[in-house]
Amino acid sequence: MAIQTLGLGTVADDGTGDTLRSAGDKINDNFLDVYTVLGDGTTLSTAVTTASPTFTGTIIAVNLDLSGDLTVGDDVSLDSDGAILNFGENSEISLTHVHNTGLLLNSTSVIQFNDASQNIGAPDGTTLDINATDEIELNATLVDINANLDVSGNVVIGDGATIGSASSTSAITIASTGIVTFVDDIIIKDAGTIGSASDTDSMAIASTGIVTFSQIPALPVNSIEISTTTRGAFLVIEAGGTDGAGANAGENIIDETDLDDIIHESATDLVGSVFNIIDSAGMVVRTINSV
Repeated sequence: MAIQTLGLGTVADDGTGDTLRSAGDKINDNFLDVYTVLGDGTTLSTAVTTASPTFTGTIIAVNLDLSGDLTVGDDVSLDSDGAILNFGENSEISLTHVHNTGLLLNSTSVIQFNDASQNIGAPDGTTLDINATDEIELNATLVDINANLDVSGNVVIGDGATIGSASSTSAITIASTGIVTFVDDIIIKDAGTIGSASDTDSMAIASTGIVTFSQIPALPVNSIEISTTTRGAFLVIEAGGTDGAGANAGENIIDETDLDDIIHESATDLVGSVFNIIDSAGMVVRTINSV
């Protein structure tokens, strides 16, 4: 109830003020309000003069200035849209209610967890940072990321786990031994390379399908078989050339350009080597002994 003010009249003893009874009733009502707010209606729970009064019921005020701690035993409601909670002597941190949306933390302020190094904040209007000292753990059946990924560290998946696309969810499987299995073809770009950490372009594949090695290939004994039925009777193995078409004629180890047999031209760079040329039926059609 609002305070009731006594009517004193315009000037003393002009008879326009409250009667004694009316004035006494207003005084009683005012005190009843005080005793209800600060006590049980008849007795004050805490003296008003103490530093930490206890309030019961509903407190209605335009501005409430408390210099000490405030302990609330039940709900606290901020019942206006856009209500703001300010923190700090200069109110440098604020939490604002956004109607039908949520709460807005001001500026570049962060919410910290456990200690200052673990926090969530927005350094600008388009970036959200999640920071942790050692680990950020997400536990869910599915984590749906609708964005590009920029990973500066390692990516580790579980043993036997898969990597895929929406149409082929298990396109790549990585075993615990590190062996990678692909469910379909592996295609690299024209003139793309395949290599190792120390020799990144050890194999180059041209748009025509010609494969060029940067080092001398090491193949197991008796592991080369030539079938003339696969691509026709055409085979070139060069001793020094790299064009794959026998342009350096005379330096080729093997050069087959007609439709009958295999022609051995020169193997001067392969002293002590023996070559067996096998037809599509698996028969040895020529043995080449280097000199």
